[in-house]
Amino acid sequence: MSQELHDLIAAFARHGDSGDGGVKRLAASSEDRAARDLLATEIRRRGLTLHVDAIGNMFGAAALVPALPEAVIVGSHLDSQPTGGRYDGAYGVLAGLLAVEAVAARATDRPGAARRNLVLANWTKGEGARFQASLTGSSVYAGTFPLETALALADADGTTLGEALTAIGYRGVSDLPFEPVSYVELHVEQGMRLDETGTDIGVVTGAWAARKLSLVFRGEPSHTGPTPMARRRDALRAAARAIDLVYDEVEASGTGAHASAARITTFPNSPNVVPSCVQVWFEFRHKEKAVAIALGDGFLTRTKAALLPLGVSVEIAVDERRGAAMLDADGVALALAVARDLGLSTLAIKTVAGHDALALQKRVPASLIFVPSREGLSHSPKEFTDEIALDKGLDLLTETLWRMVTAIG
Repeated sequence: MSQELHDLIAAFARHGDSGDGGVKRLAASSEDRAARDLLATEIRRRGLTLHVDAIGNMFGAAALVPALPEAVIVGSHLDSQPTGGRYDGAYGVLAGLLAVEAVAARATDRPGAARRNLVLANWTKGEGARFQASLTGSSVYAGTFPLETALALADADGTTLGEALTAIGYRGVSDLPFEPVSYVELHVEQGMRLDETGTDIGVVTGAWAARKLSLVFRGEPSHTGPTPMARRRDALRAAARAIDLVYDEVEASGTGAHASAARITTFPNSPNVVPSCVQVWFEFRHKEKAVAIALGDGFLTRTKAALLPLGVSVEIAVDERRGAAMLDADGVALALAVARDLGLSTLAIKTVAGHDALALQKRVPASLIFVPSREGLSHSPKEFTDEIALDKGLDLLTETLWRMVTAIG
């Protein structure tokens, strides 16, 4: 058993401990700073070189072949959702840290074997909780999200990500001096397939498509007491009707899609004023992009019709359409081969959740490896993966990274 891994997970869980077994460690918060400081200490203690770039991504570099520019990157994120667990993201960072250390030690024992350098990454704001949207640090690194746009993202209090990173001391200036050639991420599944089938490892081939909609419902403010019911233009009532319709749309489709309405803001948010402006964030997810888009279209049509009697208008603030991304086929084959050599059972699956690997795939070949989540729970204090499963993931990751940094060509 890798007791060091379990001790690290417990140590990091203390930063943002929510008191119920979970973690609340929002991006660029004081809790995030404490976890970052601890990671920086662990990186330096293991002889790695720390770099922090302009979006706050942290890198721990092992210069296995200093004369060469190429590097394999492994990592995930330390920030969490408000109701986060201790494994989501953090497991991938901490297992990555130990794997980098182990591979570096093996490279020292076998001079000339390594052909690439190795880097640990903690990506800034993997979660889209405090600042919208998710996968920010990895997307900036991949070149698909402009740095200035990312730094200008604001939280509910108007604080920008750039200001928050400066406040905690992690708006860096030290870019990673290596050119990435591949990326690997180890993560808890956040689903039930591995747990239900008793499988050791999930090798992720790609991701479900998603359509994310943010709708603004506009009515009229009025007193909740004397205003006649027929006179009211209640934006919250309209939003509630739409929220109900999103589930009707998915159930009626019979497609097996997933959908949600998970965030809502209301104005003026007073118990004595009929809400005049409400914004709700919806999403539809399916294996096929066309299905996710069609579900969104059907939902919008039904919503507009349902709101006509209420005297409330609706406008689309965000309409984000993500395709069903594929991950690196060679990485899939390698992970399957390593698992077979280690005697671990595997399942090739697609992820429903987003991960930094999906953002990195747009720049370099990326791989994503899962270990089981008990009952599929995640973004919950009840999130749990047992120690044996965590150890198996670490073993697989270490051997995968060794083969990546020593491969010819």
